[in-house]
Amino acid sequence: MPPPLVDDDHKRRARRRLIGAVALTIAAVVILPLVLEDEPPPAGPLEVRMPPPAIDQQPPQNTVEYAPPPANSVVEPPQSAATAPAPAVAARPAPPPAKLAAPTQASAVYAVQVGVFADKVNAERLQSRIAALGLKPHADEVDGSTRVRVGSFTNRAEADALSARLAAAGITGQVVEK
Repeated sequence: MPPPLVDDDHKRRARRRLIGAVALTIAAVVILPLVLEDEPPPAGPLEVRMPPPAIDQQPPQNTVEYAPPPANSVVEPPQSAATAPAPAVAARPAPPPAKLAAPTQASAVYAVQVGVFADKVNAERLQSRIAALGLKPHADEVDGSTRVRVGSFTNRAEADALSARLAAAGITGQVVEK
C-alpha cells in the first residue's frame, strides 16, 4: 500500500494536470486549423489598389450634352452609302423636319435630385427641410420608391447654382436630366 499523500502533493498534481490541459487546448486551437485548411495561405502580403476619388463631379467644359429626343420622335442611326439597304418600292413619306423653338418651361431638361427613398416618411422629412429654404420640392413614385427633386431648368448652369445653394444648406444633390 502506498504511503498517504500530503496536501501539497495533491495541489502539485492538480497544477500539472491544469497546465497540461491548457497546453493541449492551445496546441489544438493553433495547429488544427492549419492542418484542416484546404487552401494554402497567400505567398506574400495582399495589396489592394483603389482608384483615386473623383474630385470634380461635373463634366469637362469641352463636352457637349444633348437633350433627349421628344417622346413621339423616331431616332435612327446614320448609315453610310455602302451599308445602306436598298430603298423599298413603297416607302412611306418622311415626316416634315421639326422646327427648333426657344426653350420654355415645358421643355425644361434639368433638375436637382436630392434623394431616392424607400420610406415615404424620409422623403417627406427631406421635402420639409427643402421647403424651409424657400424652395419647392416635388416627389415622383418610381418602382416603389420616392424620388425627391427640386427645380426645373432649361440650362445646366441654373441647376448647378441650385445644387450649390442646397449644398451650402447641408443637402447634397445631383443635377440630372429629366
